[in-house]
Amino acid sequence: MVRRGDTQDAISQTGAVNRGATLPRIAAFGPFRLRTTQRVLEKDGVALKIGSRALDLLVTLVERAPDVVIKRDLISRVWGNLVIDESSLRWHIASLRKTLGDDESGVRYVTNVVGRGYCFAAPVTWTAAVSRETVVTPVSAPRLPRRPLRMVGRDGTVRDLAKRLREQRFISIVGAGGIGKTTVALAVAHEVFSEFAGAVHFLDLASIEDPQLVGAAVASQLGLSVVSENPLPVILAFLRERCMLLVFDSCERVIETAATLAENIFRDAPQVHILATSRESLRAEGERVHHLSPLECPPRDTVSLTATRALGFPAVRLFVEQISASGAAFELNDEESPIIAEICRRLDGIALALELAASRVGVYGVQGIAALLEDEFRLSWRGRRTALPRHQTLRATLNWSYNLLSETERLTLRRLAVFVGAFSLEATLAVVGENLDSTEVTETLATLVDKSLVTLDPSATMRYRLLDTTRAYAWQKLSESGEHTKIARGHAEYLTYRLERFKAGTLLTLNPGGVEFFVEHLANVRAALHWSFSEHGDMAIGVRLTAASAPLFFALSFLTECVAWTERAMGGLDSANCGTQLELELQTRFSLALMFTQGNVPAAHSAIVRALELAENLKDARSQLLLFDALYTFEARSGDFCRLAELGTRFEGAAKQIKDPLGDAIAHSLAATTSCYLGQYKKVPIHARIALSHPAHSSRLSAVPYVYTHRIGARIVLSRSLWMLGFPDQAIEAAGQSLNDATDLGTPATIAHTLASILFVYLRAGEWLTAERLIARLTDQAAKHGLSAYQPVATGWQGCLAVLRGDPSLGIEQLRTALAAVRENGYELHRGVFSGALVEALAKSGRTELAQTTICETVTWAEGHCRSADLPELLRINAEMLIATSPANTTRAEACFMNSLELAREQSALSLELRTAMSIARLWAENGEVNEALGLLAPIHSRFTEGFHTSDLLAAANLLDELRSRAEHDPHQTQRLN
Repeated sequence: MVRRGDTQDAISQTGAVNRGATLPRIAAFGPFRLRTTQRVLEKDGVALKIGSRALDLLVTLVERAPDVVIKRDLISRVWGNLVIDESSLRWHIASLRKTLGDDESGVRYVTNVVGRGYCFAAPVTWTAAVSRETVVTPVSAPRLPRRPLRMVGRDGTVRDLAKRLREQRFISIVGAGGIGKTTVALAVAHEVFSEFAGAVHFLDLASIEDPQLVGAAVASQLGLSVVSENPLPVILAFLRERCMLLVFDSCERVIETAATLAENIFRDAPQVHILATSRESLRAEGERVHHLSPLECPPRDTVSLTATRALGFPAVRLFVEQISASGAAFELNDEESPIIAEICRRLDGIALALELAASRVGVYGVQGIAALLEDEFRLSWRGRRTALPRHQTLRATLNWSYNLLSETERLTLRRLAVFVGAFSLEATLAVVGENLDSTEVTETLATLVDKSLVTLDPSATMRYRLLDTTRAYAWQKLSESGEHTKIARGHAEYLTYRLERFKAGTLLTLNPGGVEFFVEHLANVRAALHWSFSEHGDMAIGVRLTAASAPLFFALSFLTECVAWTERAMGGLDSANCGTQLELELQTRFSLALMFTQGNVPAAHSAIVRALELAENLKDARSQLLLFDALYTFEARSGDFCRLAELGTRFEGAAKQIKDPLGDAIAHSLAATTSCYLGQYKKVPIHARIALSHPAHSSRLSAVPYVYTHRIGARIVLSRSLWMLGFPDQAIEAAGQSLNDATDLGTPATIAHTLASILFVYLRAGEWLTAERLIARLTDQAAKHGLSAYQPVATGWQGCLAVLRGDPSLGIEQLRTALAAVRENGYELHRGVFSGALVEALAKSGRTELAQTTICETVTWAEGHCRSADLPELLRINAEMLIATSPANTTRAEACFMNSLELAREQSALSLELRTAMSIARLWAENGEVNEALGLLAPIHSRFTEGFHTSDLLAAANLLDELRSRAEHDPHQTQRLN
């Protein structure tokens, strides 16, 4: 054995090895180490790829440095007896220079001596040792890459990790490729740099392909030249009494060796701290894992995302900063903020993905980038030229991870690409597990989670997902494998099987498990439907999947989608499925969704009638119940009330068949609605209170939001009827309660219907600010949820409000627009009120003849459609128009007034009686019959017990004061006979 001193003696003063020594030798020059015995060339501790001829040339030149080696000797040493020309020598010398980085590094290692040969020009230090002994030589000072110039959204993480590193000593930063692990690790290392007196060593393990070279690389970084097959004991001996920080970056390629090394250092060198980065944890003793989260993005449900708010999220801030860094002229505005927020979400807050996408904004624009995210082209966007090769494109980053997987892991990852959004272990086994053992699939999924290629979905318990970029990459691999059609079919069949088990349509109930499954797998259901109806899909699967999912699309208010998928499925029905429960389900959901989104269009009515026919043929009483309710709603919305009583009776008959107590409650709700629309207001509270007395959740049917709305419908007509009966305060209270109930239920169509219905009460009560707010909410609700039938209704109420506020021109414009639209879409429930307001607006604008024509047409329409509830007010307005048109019409106007007054009394509509009485009182007072006016109006006004702050009662009180004042000053008024 040669002791350390003996080895030192074997080295000359110049550093050259004693030529007589037969020891293993290592030549050091610049950042390189040439292990001649093992024939390995390293740079900064990392083994380089070099051809055998180039390596022979290097060994020869280094051994004889600084002497010149003539060309003939070089050829003889490297090629032996082979006859070659000098061009081959020059080519291999050029290859050697490229490996050494001649010129690029500013150092010239191999020089050409003209006419003679080549020499090695750099200083060489030789180190030698015997057997497995070690010589320690200070080769290089500790090195740490510079602190990252830009780091967004990680300050808190860096501070936390620095604190934990001081206390726990061994921290691994784990996360997906490109998420920013190295950036954070470098920031942490710089944060604690001074605490280790600069003894901080950074080692990038990514370029080491052979795990056996890890120890040598660490030794070299520490300044140790180790001539041994196992450098670990020497490394541990060197570190045992030292205080320093070791940063092991990108451990995943040599994970087993890195884990062993880190564990031994942690155990045997108590003052050494270790900071590692990897796409999976090292699973070593002492390790504390920090899973690096993506940069925070604005949530999907963020409302009114301004530029200022958007920049409060790190992902958006990084994206915008990178756009500026790329040289593009860009300033974030409120309009583009939601688009950029969606881009950040689609890129899952992955720093590298954000930087690469942002660098292309100058070329494609924000909208263009958003569109390109649908394309695999994004995987090829290139980043900084100075970045590591694996970080220059997203594809390179994912290739790096993919190539480290076993074949089973690659197969599983490829197949998982069929899932969009979250998926469960059960779904994985059903869709991905073909030709794989279930235990193997389960373990492989866990492994892919460990390797940051599959993430745990934070929004659901034990659900998984692929990041969007990873999924795009894996889908490309799946397509290349030729399995994509088979896996897509299995995916669609699994979802169909699961949804059919819940039987949502057959029972008209929503199984909570079915709802939960559908919500969790909504993105997957959509993807499966798209595939099923595609050119390469399976129409039969698509029809079944649509029928199984349509009740859930409808119940959860995805109405536009419900229309689209059911219409497509009905087009794909074969003869075997026509007339079956499957067609019944499709026709039912299509008709209901179409009615709420597009209005009372003929296609909706045809579908309801066809579905009702099927339900009767199939003796499906529950479906009949729903469809009679739907037909009743269609007729009511159409504005034709003539069949409402008949349909209510038919509904009551269907309700008796199912023997569910809720059926009776719904029947009373429809009876209350019919009574209200026909002007039988005293009956409404009786029926409504029976409907509302039924417990909300005591029936299987009550789980269906569409049927549950009977309670809200009962409150709506109760509110209107209470106003008619002369109880304005109670009416407003009931209106507010109905809106609260609708809001609690959360069904957009129900909320829209409630808003559209209760606005009548708020406008009649003079609560204009509240009405304005409710109209804005209705407009937003309709636009947000695709409820186009409610857009003109909102416009109509806006017109009514404009007329009341004294802006007839705006009112005329809005009311005409609304009336034209409701006629077109068949939703004429509010036509009477809108037409009455339009007539008053026309009269205020001096267009009395057109106003008279319009009111006459409206009265005729109301009489022909059994709109008796509208007639008292319409007749009052007609009488007003007769007077406005010509004083000669006074007699006819009085007759019309009296007809209105009589109808209001027959209907017990005290509020309408008051409005008509005020019109008559003004007419009589103008004709000098003040006492007669007082005699008519005062008794009606005295019958009110509440609501004296509302507009009509205030107006009546003011008119009475005026009439009394006139009567006092003119005692000779004659008393007019009733």
